[in-house]
Amino acid sequence: MEKIKKNPDSTSQIPPQPLSGRQIQSVQRAINILNCFTATNPALTLGQISGRLNLNKGTVHGILNTLRNNGYISQNLAGQYMLGAELFNKACLAPDTRKKVCVDHGHDRMQELSDEFQANGTLFSVSDGRLLVLDATEPANCAFIVRRATPEISLYGSASGKILLAYLPEKERRSFLARAPFPALTDRTKVSREALLEDFAAIRQRGYSFENDELFMGVSAIAVPIFNQYGQQLFGTMSLTGMTLGIEKNREAIVKALSEAVLRLQHYLQF
Repeated sequence: MEKIKKNPDSTSQIPPQPLSGRQIQSVQRAINILNCFTATNPALTLGQISGRLNLNKGTVHGILNTLRNNGYISQNLAGQYMLGAELFNKACLAPDTRKKVCVDHGHDRMQELSDEFQANGTLFSVSDGRLLVLDATEPANCAFIVRRATPEISLYGSASGKILLAYLPEKERRSFLARAPFPALTDRTKVSREALLEDFAAIRQRGYSFENDELFMGVSAIAVPIFNQYGQQLFGTMSLTGMTLGIEKNREAIVKALSEAVLRLQHYLQF
């Protein structure tokens, strides 16, 4: 089974999105000015910005004044221009935007997978070491519906929880595992530090996670990680949960379908 790629080649996996429609020159120039500022160049003079963009100083100065009056540009005591606080305020909205984008672009496909494999679909986001349910689907015309008993999902016993732990920073993962051994939820639950570390390494290697009768006997799940920030940060997971017999019978097909769905979804989260 192919490992899901954290940083897919969008030119081969996702159809390119062509630029279309009329562009406003002054707006593009304002964006170009904002893009001049980087981590290594946080403060720039009017002349530096003008030179980088090959624009007249008067034009650049007018745009900078407009951006400054609206809080998107500021100036330090030396008169150099810097990014303004309003950009930070807007950036703080990005996590909620990602969640909405994830649901908007992921729901229909997850519903199709629920119906195809007769399993519950769940989109989780990761926040402060916890899993938050963003969206859920149930299969149509299914005799048995598997539902979680509680909204707080076990991290060490669930497919999505083990993904979260597998991609935690090393220090945080060690802190979590210091509490091992954990209470066994079933006879199949992995509770020791060694067993869980082995699981985490396997998850990172193969690109997906599964639980097999580890939370509830007769219930299994498969989950794949969702990354944003160009594959550098775990955003959440997409999973299918159902009767163990059905999940195990279709494991390869489920992994392939979930991986493809997530690969496409990640295309919309690269901001």
